Amino acid sequence: MVTRDIYIPSCHWEVHIYYAVTGYNEKAIVADLCGIACPRPIRQQVKKNLRSGKMDSGFTYSNKLLHCTVMVVGMHSTPAQFLNSFEHELRHLIDDISDTLGIPVRGEEVAYLTGDINALVAEDVKMFLCDCHKCKHKISEELQVKSEE
Repeated sequence: MVTRDIYIPSCHWEVHIYYAVTGYNEKAIVADLCGIACPRPIRQQVKKNLRSGKMDSGFTYSNKLLHCTVMVVGMHSTPAQFLNSFEHELRHLIDDISDTLGIPVRGEEVAYLTGDINALVAEDVKMFLCDCHKCKHKISEELQVKSEE
């Protein structure tokens, strides 16, 4: 599992992102969800989904009062499926922020918000989409560091 914490200054929003997640990562993710007051029924469903081991999936939960989100992108079968899952979860994040801050879902403001978030995660997305040795090695290193912690 690769983790990132990003902060979106334009809307004062914190996002905890988990990439390449498997069922083995359940405890850390559920603890993070507890930390942002995610309701127990949702956490139970997340546990069930994580334990299923299904690839090409993910989930996003936001505590709109805290301006905080946990976003999970599971293991992927292909780079295209990673992008599909990532963009799906990103859309949920954008919707949660837009709903909270009253940003219309059409127009420039939401487009700039989307661009701001993409700029913050661009290196991660590149790492999972690129097929070069350098990016594959970077993923391996990230996964190795996390398994040693």
